[in-house]
Amino acid sequence: MAARFCEYICMPKFGRPKRDELDKLREFAAKHQGVEGYLEPRTATFDQSLLLVAREGEWLRAAIDDRRKAEAFCKKLGIPFYDAGIVGYPERMRGRRKAKPALEAPTPAELEAWFKAESSAEGD
Repeated sequence: MAARFCEYICMPKFGRPKRDELDKLREFAAKHQGVEGYLEPRTATFDQSLLLVAREGEWLRAAIDDRRKAEAFCKKLGIPFYDAGIVGYPERMRGRRKAKPALEAPTPAELEAWFKAESSAEGD
C-alpha cells in the first residue's frame, strides 16, 4: 500500500497542463504579435511542453500532455505550430531572458590587461 501511495502521491505527474497555465498561454498569444507555438521534446529534467514565442522574442511555456493537444491548442488560437525537435528554436528568442541580457565577454586583450592590473595590485 505504501508503494502505491508514493507512486501516485509523492511522484509528480508531469505533462498535465493546469487550466491557469493554458489561460496564461492564451493571454500571452492575445497580447503579443507574431506568436508561434513550438512543441518541446521531453528531456531528462523537463517533460514535454508547449513554448509560445512572440515576434520580439518574448516567450512562455507550459507542460502539455501530447503533441495532438499542443497542435489543437495552437490551431484554436490561430498560430503556427512547429516541433522544436525538428525545426529548432527561433533565432529571435536566443539570448533573450526575462532578466537583463548577459554582458559581452571580454576580448583576450582585455582579459590580459585585467590580469596584469590585478597582479600588480596584489604586489603593492
